[in-house]
Amino acid sequence: MSFFRFLFKGIFGLFAALGLLTILAALLIGVIINNADQLGKTVDNETLPSEIILTIDLSEGIWEGPYQTSYFSNSFQAGIPLHDVIDALYRAQDDTRVKGLLIRAGRGPLGLAQAQELRRAIRDFTKTGKWTASFAETYGEAGHGTLHYYLASAAENIWIQPSGDLDISGFSMESPYLRPVLDEIGVLPQFSQRHEFKGVMNTFTSDSMPEPVRQNTQGVLDSIFGQVAKEISISREKPGEITTLMDRSPLSAVEAIDADLVDHVGYWDEVTAEALVNGRKFVTLSKYAFSTTPEIPENASRIALIYGIGEIHLGDSQGNPFFGGGMSMGSDTIAQAISDAIDDPSIGAILLRIDSPGGSYVASDVMWREVVRAKEVGKPVIISMGEVAASGGYFVSAPAYKILANPVTITGSIGVAGGKMVLKDLWDKVGVKWDGVKAGENADLYSANKAFTDEGWARLQGSLDRVYEDFTVKVGEGRGKSQQEVHTIAKGQIWSGLQAKENGLIDQLGGFREAVQVAREAAMIHEDIAHELVVFPTPRDPLEELFENAMGGSMILSDPAVLKSVKSLLKIASPMLQGIEQASQDPRVSALNSGIKPLGSN
Repeated sequence: MSFFRFLFKGIFGLFAALGLLTILAALLIGVIINNADQLGKTVDNETLPSEIILTIDLSEGIWEGPYQTSYFSNSFQAGIPLHDVIDALYRAQDDTRVKGLLIRAGRGPLGLAQAQELRRAIRDFTKTGKWTASFAETYGEAGHGTLHYYLASAAENIWIQPSGDLDISGFSMESPYLRPVLDEIGVLPQFSQRHEFKGVMNTFTSDSMPEPVRQNTQGVLDSIFGQVAKEISISREKPGEITTLMDRSPLSAVEAIDADLVDHVGYWDEVTAEALVNGRKFVTLSKYAFSTTPEIPENASRIALIYGIGEIHLGDSQGNPFFGGGMSMGSDTIAQAISDAIDDPSIGAILLRIDSPGGSYVASDVMWREVVRAKEVGKPVIISMGEVAASGGYFVSAPAYKILANPVTITGSIGVAGGKMVLKDLWDKVGVKWDGVKAGENADLYSANKAFTDEGWARLQGSLDRVYEDFTVKVGEGRGKSQQEVHTIAKGQIWSGLQAKENGLIDQLGGFREAVQVAREAAMIHEDIAHELVVFPTPRDPLEELFENAMGGSMILSDPAVLKSVKSLLKIASPMLQGIEQASQDPRVSALNSGIKPLGSN
């Protein structure tokens, strides 16, 4: 009897599970169908109002990458690439229907280089004489509002809520130093680097910031702060005063008015009332961008556009647009994209947008080779650097025809680090004993259960020397410098884009828009001929990707990309899933990782 009860419960449980899955699938498909109507659609240009105030809500974020729609996002704008936003602003300058621009600032993720690129476009829009305003409840509530105010200062009118603060105190970089606590718990960090400025592992090996790293980081921060202060001072017409005012931050709304850093104190309904005079209507910049995208003529010249976003690793790029997952820069994906662009006779130049702190040395070398191959066959590669293009990100860029970066982009970090954490004493403290066998003298070289032997440590040093030698030689070849010249500006040092221009690591200051113009020139496209940016690889349809993953048997727990998608959908299970994902990773450290987290706001 108990057998039949068990069988019945099992069958009932199976049907219940299948029913739950069916319900979840139905709900999911409903969400898909509800949103799919918007996918790929553009609003008819003629349906736009005759009197338009464009709006940008920075709380929704700006996307770095190709256009993607996340069906689980509340904002259709969230999938619009930065360059499409900027292009739309320049189109709006000459559109007589567009009467102005209203920016909702103060909240949301915003990268420093993103802010600088977008700010240039807003500044140029303001120069046309059209109405522009920025509103924020506060520029920094219990935190820094420098970045949002920096962008907002390109507008003609700056509004702040009466209860708000203006916190434009600048930028800081802080790192935890874990060596004391690691010593306490019995963990031995065994890492080495090339050279003294390569600070990616100092958080484990030191109890404070090493002086070379401190000096280098301070120089970069000073460069960035100087640029931001200068641009704000120009917009607010306060030469020589802005640094003093920033050092007085945070300021109350009244103090900000008195300092002439803000023009109006009021609420959102008040600024919208001012904007919507004479029957004007709000149109989001995303809607405007889609509805006014010009048709591409048949004779347009083609430029390949490839995005290299996130940490560098071997294999395919990760990042599921359907589930809103983060992105990574996979060597197979990027190398194949460059190769396909090389082989496509209709492609006149390749524009590679890099936003990466680095990662795997071997993966970087795979992509480096394709950039070199493009150069060898006469197809120019133009690099456009985003927030950060450091270490492996710079390795890939070095042989390009031209390299462009924003003045605040963080780049360089030409160096290498590697090693391991030794957990033997920790295991001893908690009473865990490890034992095993090996076949091969160095099979356990990177085992976390034993320290490097003298021979093993020497092997690590030799490996780091070899990688650093290769890195500096290839940078020298790509940039037309001797190895000694490269070594002077390498050794793991990071640079702002402005500094990188001065020391010859990049060719030109500018963002995506300027890089497109360089690509046009490199492809010898006449000024009267239009161009088409063709994304490589071709973006996949989100529905196709979902059903391939869900139905095609590819949902494997050891696949970090799948795990990230599942985590986004089933946030309640995130602790367990994170543990599984971490367990699936290689414990060894990526060699060409700068350890840089770009300055930004959240």
